[in-house]
Amino acid sequence: MTEHVIIHRWRHPAVLIFLLGGFIGAFLNLGVTLLLTQKFGVNPLVAFFIGTFLNQAFHYVYYYVVYVNKEMRMRTSFPIHLFMSFWVSVGSAAMLWFFLQNNWPLLNSLLACLTILALSNALLNRIATFSSAKIAEVEYKEMNESYYEDHTDETKVSKFRAWYHRSRYERLTKFVMEHFKKGMKMADLGCGNCLWNIHQLPIIGIDINKKMLGWAKKHKRIKDFKVCSDLAKTGLKTKSLDIVLMSEVLEHVFDQAEVLQEVSRILKDKGTFLITVPYDFFMGPFFILFNLNCLYMGYIRGSLYHKYRCGHIHHFTKKRLREALERNGFVLEKVFVVNGLLLYASARKKAFLNKA
Repeated sequence: MTEHVIIHRWRHPAVLIFLLGGFIGAFLNLGVTLLLTQKFGVNPLVAFFIGTFLNQAFHYVYYYVVYVNKEMRMRTSFPIHLFMSFWVSVGSAAMLWFFLQNNWPLLNSLLACLTILALSNALLNRIATFSSAKIAEVEYKEMNESYYEDHTDETKVSKFRAWYHRSRYERLTKFVMEHFKKGMKMADLGCGNCLWNIHQLPIIGIDINKKMLGWAKKHKRIKDFKVCSDLAKTGLKTKSLDIVLMSEVLEHVFDQAEVLQEVSRILKDKGTFLITVPYDFFMGPFFILFNLNCLYMGYIRGSLYHKYRCGHIHHFTKKRLREALERNGFVLEKVFVVNGLLLYASARKKAFLNKA
């Protein structure tokens, strides 16, 4: 009889890694500022600007090199980060000026500014980087069967959230019906409850949550289903589908390239790939509303799923979606914004279009 050995992997806690980065950055900032002011006679505001800028540069390198887990992403390009670092440094110097104007000693003023910077950086880092598709997936797998239906009920969620979810399903229904014709074969990857399918199209539902799939089958939202823990390995036949739908799924998957290659494999040459993703650019409407909801649901209501930002590890704009599709053999045909919060898109196989 083969003995199975369970291997426990010990990893550094994410919080400690972030605290270490914050401590080193703050120490660097304070040290540079005091050195420039006391030894070289540099104006304290200029010195603190330089110290803060070096602090921001250190954090950019630190979080680029020291990954808390392999799912983390750098959210901003270097030019944007450079621009933001400049204005953070300007704001820090302005804070220092305020404290000095109120006759605070230099050291006390610097410590107060560093405390404010630390708190604000901790919040922004938490919002921008603490995502885990794996942890969120574990939570999602055990959710109740009517999870998505509940989100359309104003007695269970806020009126805004109920409207948001109802409207996105209504628009998705219309979007699919613009492409679906009788006799077509279709699969919805990561379908959940498949609430959009009010016309009871004969589609295959693929998801990790067996309870949701059972609910969808019972309410005739899907014809058949497969419980699948890896969307890169659906087990569906090659070139067997006229339409593949992925609605608000691509932002969750770590192995994005493998999943898109699987879509290409199961989709017919003339088939259509339908995608919806959050329109999630930095400080945009979705970014703000989504993160506020995650903070509330995660830290006030105690939802671990929301603490890890529902597993959102990719952030899409029209350009990023187009690039992701093109890298994996698709051509984006149409993309548009829904409610200012979501992107709806259709794509086709690049190889087939080139032959045509």
